[in-house]
Amino acid sequence: MGFLKRIFSRKREPDSETEMQDMADELFPEEKEPDQRKVGHYVLDHCEQIIESARELGEEKKEYEIVTRYLKDIEFLVDLPEEQKAPIREVAENILKLNRERDQYLNMSKKISDAQYVMLEQMEPDIPDVVRQMRENEAYQATIKHDMAYLEGEKMQWTLLRSELLHEKYVLRIASYIVFSAFFLLLILLVVLQAGFSIDITWGWLIIAALAAGGGFFIFVRYQNAVTGIARAEMNANHAISLLNKTKIKYVNITNAVDYVCEKYHVKNARDLEYQWEQYLEEVRRKERYMRTNDDLGYYNKKLITLLGEYRLYDAKAWVEHPLALINPSEMSEMKHNLLVRRQKLRARIQYNANVVETERAQIDRLMALHPEYEEEIRGIVQSVDKLSVGDL
Repeated sequence: MGFLKRIFSRKREPDSETEMQDMADELFPEEKEPDQRKVGHYVLDHCEQIIESARELGEEKKEYEIVTRYLKDIEFLVDLPEEQKAPIREVAENILKLNRERDQYLNMSKKISDAQYVMLEQMEPDIPDVVRQMRENEAYQATIKHDMAYLEGEKMQWTLLRSELLHEKYVLRIASYIVFSAFFLLLILLVVLQAGFSIDITWGWLIIAALAAGGGFFIFVRYQNAVTGIARAEMNANHAISLLNKTKIKYVNITNAVDYVCEKYHVKNARDLEYQWEQYLEEVRRKERYMRTNDDLGYYNKKLITLLGEYRLYDAKAWVEHPLALINPSEMSEMKHNLLVRRQKLRARIQYNANVVETERAQIDRLMALHPEYEEEIRGIVQSVDKLSVGDL
């Protein structure tokens, strides 16, 4: 119960203690007997305890009166007729509802940092266009990346074909040497057979000539095709490389543009920026609801104070912090119980401090009875103590 808490100060006042010491030095100077000074300090100790207890006693009595007034307010509100309770309960329900909404907002975890919120707030008019442009740039970046992969494949394909045709050209060249050598050797063999064995080699000549012509023609055609294919492969590979280089330049430029926006807004991509933008808009809406809630709460708080003020309660404002007690009878009963317990403890402390003051006064009276020769000095100290403590009682 926050509105019932009070802080009691139990520290001794240095100024009061100094004044009492000055009184002792004035009433019982050093040149007097030691026994007399001892009595004086003994009296001052009792007086100091009286001052402290009187101060606490005064504060406790004030607190006791406050608690009693709050109890009277509770009893008054409990005994109100139902038709008078109804508007108070309605306002209290609105206050309780608005307090819960406000607490819900305050306890809600934020999905974007305060720094990100401030940055988006400053650039709020530009963000939708930035998100749209960033999404287009990322789509274009993906397209260029796909084109680069395609051109890279084309370049590799034509490069591999060129390598294969170069190898085929080399093989055909070797094959042509072999065919020419075989034809030359067969010619020698036919000449030897005809000269040495008088064999008719007419058909041999025809067959060898046909084979040589067919093989040579086949090798020539394949060789020419390889040469043409190599030229075409080199041309297509160079074209693919040229396109690839241009595409790489485009990719670097669009990637730099995307990276710049990501760095500027501290995001990973357009989706991340769009998500943070949505969270920013949601946070703006929540803040607007929070401000409306505060305005409504201020309105209902004033209304409750006005309603309760009509009954001249001790502290109508205090119930703004305890709307549930105005709605729930068990909560009101618990508050009343806590106040009763607190008042009982205050009563015990008041009685204790009153007993301390009475006991200390009795001790001083006993000292005056035991030392009648110092009675005048002791009464002077007591009167001075009364002046010091009169403001606390």
